[in-house]
Amino acid sequence: MEKVIGVNPVIELLQNKTKNIEKIEIFKGVKDERIKKIKNLASTRNIKIFSVGKKEENSQGVVAYVSNYNYYIELGEFLEKIAVLEKAIVLILDGIQDPRNFGAIIRSAEIFGVSGIIIPERNSVKLNETVIKTSTGAIEYVDIVKVTNISDTIQQLKKLDFWVYGAEGSGEKYHHEEEYSKKVALVLGSEGEGIRKKVKENCDILVKIPMYGRINSLNVSVAGGIILSEIAKKIMLKK
Repeated sequence: MEKVIGVNPVIELLQNKTKNIEKIEIFKGVKDERIKKIKNLASTRNIKIFSVGKKEENSQGVVAYVSNYNYYIELGEFLEKIAVLEKAIVLILDGIQDPRNFGAIIRSAEIFGVSGIIIPERNSVKLNETVIKTSTGAIEYVDIVKVTNISDTIQQLKKLDFWVYGAEGSGEKYHHEEEYSKKVALVLGSEGEGIRKKVKENCDILVKIPMYGRINSLNVSVAGGIILSEIAKKIMLKK
């Protein structure tokens, strides 16, 4: 069994009836109005709740135990889903290592209507308790796809009429200057190295965020949220 920790993640988990929840543990001393909602949702699904005397670290006093813990979707299935969409945003993470960054990116992706997030099988953070908790439940609504080769996957997206943008500090255009097509794939690079050279070569255009301070870089999850906001705004306005 795997654990999902935190009040919001557990609420979203309970609302996703495809997930098999074995049990929920709630710390005796927890004081949160949302606990009642958790108990009601658990009751409707006949999920046992246990009161415990020890609080799991960073759990807000709530832990759900899940069997068949798998949020990943196969690439072929994902491509079939997005092929029929008139408008779509796909996020590609080229080597994100920090689980909190990954969780925050998933949260932004859900807010801005991203259909799915593509990650490489190697050299990338995997879904874990920290990622799920940081996503605050958004993981339940965004497809996560693991692939062996990011560059090959980009070529498959292009065959579906996706225009591929890379987020790069030395980009050709500011992110807000681009009009964006109805189908967009955005590539975010790793925290330290950015987008790898070969992946970058497969992008159609590189975009950057204007910066006015003395620090010339942004946390990758913050940068991703800024660019996704602009992309979503412009795609939703297209007719």
